[in-house]
Amino acid sequence: MSAHSTETTSDILRQYAKPIFGFALNRTHNREEAEDLAQDILLQLVKSISSGIKIDQLDSYIWTVAKYTWFHWLKKRSGQPVSLETNGFLDELSCSGPQPVDQLINNEHYQMLRRELAYLSGIQRQVVVKYYYEGLKQQDIAVSLGIPLGTVKWHLHDAKKEIKKGMNRMRPSGQLSFNPIQLAGTGHSGQPGKLGETYDFLKRSLTQNIVYAMYHKPMSVHELAVELGTPAHFIEDEVRYLAEYGFVTEAGSNKYRTDFIIWDYTREQLQAIHKLYKASAAQLADLHYEALMDVHKDIEATSLYYPDRDYEFLLWTLLPKDIERQGSSILSMAPEENLSLPIRKDGGRYIAYAQLKQEPLEDLGFEPGKYAFNGAMTRNGGGSLSLWQFDTHWSDRPGWRSLTFKDAQLCHAFMKGELPDKEAHEEDYAFLLSKQYLLKTEDKGYKLNLVWVDEPQTWQTVLSLIPDLASAYTPVVTKLYEQLLNIAMSSQPKHLKAQIAYMIRLNAAGGKWIPYMLNELIDRNKLNPPLPHQRKTVTTLMGLMK
Repeated sequence: MSAHSTETTSDILRQYAKPIFGFALNRTHNREEAEDLAQDILLQLVKSISSGIKIDQLDSYIWTVAKYTWFHWLKKRSGQPVSLETNGFLDELSCSGPQPVDQLINNEHYQMLRRELAYLSGIQRQVVVKYYYEGLKQQDIAVSLGIPLGTVKWHLHDAKKEIKKGMNRMRPSGQLSFNPIQLAGTGHSGQPGKLGETYDFLKRSLTQNIVYAMYHKPMSVHELAVELGTPAHFIEDEVRYLAEYGFVTEAGSNKYRTDFIIWDYTREQLQAIHKLYKASAAQLADLHYEALMDVHKDIEATSLYYPDRDYEFLLWTLLPKDIERQGSSILSMAPEENLSLPIRKDGGRYIAYAQLKQEPLEDLGFEPGKYAFNGAMTRNGGGSLSLWQFDTHWSDRPGWRSLTFKDAQLCHAFMKGELPDKEAHEEDYAFLLSKQYLLKTEDKGYKLNLVWVDEPQTWQTVLSLIPDLASAYTPVVTKLYEQLLNIAMSSQPKHLKAQIAYMIRLNAAGGKWIPYMLNELIDRNKLNPPLPHQRKTVTTLMGLMK
């Protein structure tokens, strides 16, 4: 590529403006700073391209300029030399000032060489680096790697051929190499294992970009290295680990594909989904509320405990719990209902999912936070004692990791009178008070601040009193499920349909539908938001339920 006219330069800058801003935003994590950095990059490109210099590979040149402009941008703000790892090597800028763009051009072949090294297999790359960069003799390389001398010679010969071929052809990096994605909202449905759950496996940026790169189509390690601009041996290690624990699977011909859900809804899809949930909740919210109000006196006559005999507080638990129960009557609507949850090497058994992190969408027409939820969460120890909890916008709790069976055990001990208010149990009381499971009374005693079941028969009696609403639920929820699945599968890979159907079924028959039902009742002034002292224990059920 030789000298450019003003029009050609403008076309180039217009083509790269948005990706360059993405590059800047991913590195600064601040919109204003990203705009400043992007402007610096574009200004440098205007100066260099307009000067008429010869550029052999435009794409490679532009991202080289972007990288080094960012490099110096960091240096200017810190006032110190800055180091940056790219493709497994270390670039360091001294205090001598920015490198001129023409020096980058002179180094273009060096940059191409380094790029090609990223695509070599792990062992080939080790041999090349030790021979050319560390200056080791072939015999010493053989000893250090524990392989025969002939193998070292073969790898060197083969690697040189691959590097030469790569440098003689256009090899544009993938979008993820300069504009990596981030995953957020990681979660699971099922039982985590000894190593944790989705977040614990996907918290590294490289891992997130690997699974995203091969989400819609299978890719080989070599193709992933090209897409991510990352040394192949790093990719090999990550893919092997992910495959070992069931997050990716082999797809033939040395290719892999991601085997868990990455939600990435558009604005239009989110609006359509909200509309469907809201319309469905509007059809059944009153019916379910009135059904529970009709049996108010009968439930009150049981030995079910709820603080201050506040039936509205009890409704905050009974409604979500019974919506979940009523929905279970139509679980057979999905042919994928018998899907076996993936069993992972560390003992976990769950469907994993994550959300693609994006700029917050404005003007959706509704507040997504009002419909946020986490649940249903259950904990038990194998006996009749168990607990159930469902987090919504109105609950003030830190999340599922803080919920343990110990919570139910201590509450059980308190209710049985086995937790006297003595110094020996000072820590236990502090724990229960911090979670507001206990509240201090006016006479300086304590009371349980949640819904408690004293024996299995009590809970069975309560459930038998609530009318069966399956006949009303089935047509509404069946239609909701089918519509939600159609929306999801319009942009999701087909091999994940069973897992996606399973998750949508849980949400349509309970899950996400619960906060919509609660919101609907609040909007209709039938249900009041929980009081401040109730927010930590709202939608919590404990006791002897089995």
